[in-house]
Amino acid sequence: MACTADSDLGNAYPIAPRPDSPASSRGTFEWLCTLGLGKSGTDAERRAANALAKRLQDQGRATRIEPVYVHPQWPAVHLIHCVLAIAGSLIAAELPPLGFALVLVAATSLYLDLDGRAYLLRRLLFRRASQNVISPPLPAPSDAADTEPAPTVFLCAHYDAPLTGLAYGERALTAFGLLGRIWPPRTSPQAIIFWAIVLLLPALGLRLAGVDATWVSLLQLPSTLVLIAAAFALGEIGLSPPSPAANDNAAGVAAAILAAERLETEPPRGLEVRLLLCGAGETTRQGLREFIRRHRDSLDRDRSWFIDIDSPGRGEPRYVELEVPVLARRPDAGLIELAQALAENPELGLEPLRLGPAGGAAMAGARGYRAVALTGRPETEFVPPFHHTLLDREATVDAVAIDRVAEVAVDLVRLLDRDLGRDAGSGPAGR
Repeated sequence: MACTADSDLGNAYPIAPRPDSPASSRGTFEWLCTLGLGKSGTDAERRAANALAKRLQDQGRATRIEPVYVHPQWPAVHLIHCVLAIAGSLIAAELPPLGFALVLVAATSLYLDLDGRAYLLRRLLFRRASQNVISPPLPAPSDAADTEPAPTVFLCAHYDAPLTGLAYGERALTAFGLLGRIWPPRTSPQAIIFWAIVLLLPALGLRLAGVDATWVSLLQLPSTLVLIAAAFALGEIGLSPPSPAANDNAAGVAAAILAAERLETEPPRGLEVRLLLCGAGETTRQGLREFIRRHRDSLDRDRSWFIDIDSPGRGEPRYVELEVPVLARRPDAGLIELAQALAENPELGLEPLRLGPAGGAAMAGARGYRAVALTGRPETEFVPPFHHTLLDREATVDAVAIDRVAEVAVDLVRLLDRDLGRDAGSGPAGR
């Protein structure tokens, strides 16, 4: 679905005039909106990957498309976990061992799934083909076997379109914001589902021990109700159309490409920079997960960094301090220190986002890599305006905001390059 303009939305959310120069993201962003981004695992996503690769090749960049296989039906996956846990909660009244076992399986599977470590219940659903676009390509394993891999920064962005649904509407976001004010631990919607399942286990454990009292049922009730509500929400999301995907994530792809172009004009001295545009990003970042799995033998954890750009098209540039796929996951401390150093420059307008949706940085971090996420927000909200809605259109995105996030990514790479040069005893590198 293409990112269509809407003058009413543009008037309601005024944006700065777009730059029109070779050094801006405007051309790439508008081209992506005209092209349209598809759902994970669809022909539309495949066409977008082919078009991106061709555009990069036409610009003189060595580019390769790597096919991957993913399970893109994430609403159905989470729905299965919810239904299994609900069934376990109900069955436990008559068959406590079976009920406890069902809930335990649901909790274990969901934790491993959200953290990207392993897929259990997700494997019940069919696989689909997706693609990662890499520029320049990584060396083949046989070519890199006898050489030490160079320090490499991956500028990442996913290019698939997210699903919409009532769960992303204003009322749902207001309720989530209220929960954040009354519940001190920082959390996320998927983490709420996980903990609702986990909190069933103590009550079911009491039933296993022979305690069959009314108050045990009352302990089960809140979690069961949360899971029932989540099941309905997930079912509705699964039946909803994709968003136009202007900010999430045509803007992110445009920012990553622009950052790579700027770094090509003055390459870092001690770093290789690679552009990594991932498919299946809206399905718990499976494209990035499969990329790391495929290349784990050649990706040195001490010499590989991931900068993930997502939804940069409104407000101030921000680096994400905390993501919560299941448990709270902080980005690499070294990259955060560099981002904090950049934030001291008032011209960049860079600020921290204390809590953001789990994305590519969290997935790379779960695999032991150094990663940080960059985004944009007009306020310090969990998600940007029009997130996963049909209003995420070209008219609501500010190309100047995209350029500013790309500039932060460039400066972050240059600071990292400088620090690596100092560690190697060769003095400052980069600028």
